[in-house]
Amino acid sequence: MSQVLGGEGETPLLEVQNIEVEREGTRILQDFSWKVMPGENWIIFGPNGAGKTTLLNVVQAYLWPTSGKVKVFGGTLGDGVDVREMRRRIAVVSETVRSMINPSLSGLECVITGGRAHLNIFDEPSEEERDKAHWLATAMKLDYLLEKPFSVMSTGERQRILVCRALMAKPAIIVLDEPCSGLDLAAREWLLQTIAHAGQPSASDEAAIEGAPSFLFTTHHVEEVLPMFTHALLIRKGKVFGSGETDEMFTSDRFSRLFDMDLVLKPDAGRWSARAAEAKARE
Repeated sequence: MSQVLGGEGETPLLEVQNIEVEREGTRILQDFSWKVMPGENWIIFGPNGAGKTTLLNVVQAYLWPTSGKVKVFGGTLGDGVDVREMRRRIAVVSETVRSMINPSLSGLECVITGGRAHLNIFDEPSEEERDKAHWLATAMKLDYLLEKPFSVMSTGERQRILVCRALMAKPAIIVLDEPCSGLDLAAREWLLQTIAHAGQPSASDEAAIEGAPSFLFTTHHVEEVLPMFTHALLIRKGKVFGSGETDEMFTSDRFSRLFDMDLVLKPDAGRWSARAAEAKARE
């Protein structure tokens, strides 16, 4: 069983309460409640169009729900919460962020922008910023990328340096929005190793990152789900289909109902594998 890390009496990092999101007459999310406690790492999983991206936009205050409440770090959005300050505590690794980074930046400068909450460098980095970026990159085994221009990095290298960038401001939450999309097998595995190292500091590892944030990871592929992910949120047609510890959510029966197809889901050396039990979808 996955270890439950959130303690009793702690304030949730995120909490959505009975939210509904409706746009142009279409309900994208409905009767949706979910809570993330400190120390929990969540997989957000579901078919295309289930509402995963909408949910992420809501908890980052880029999209307001039609009804319901959204609480972030104990404050209710729309009720005195400083959204700019809130967003500084939520780092994002996504295709959108990757496409907006100034391509002329070096790996070092890219990492430094994470601490400034900018996508570019507007003045000379301080010695403190350089030292911190070097320390992080070394801890993440990415120091070889520090002098390399972002423009000539491979997609996998860019994603790995963006994970390092996300840690620069010591966020409480890191959102990984389909970070492995478009990567080949080797690049995917290197990126997942980087994520695992950032998310599972070990007392025996002198280079481990202290005070690891909680991770929210969206993906369409079960083989990308690492042991560090303690919990899973399954979404279907804009509703919570299942929410709980990963081992309880990741079952063949539950996934077969989630995707309307007979599927076989198996743990595989700390990871997962899935295949169709039959070639046709259920009627």
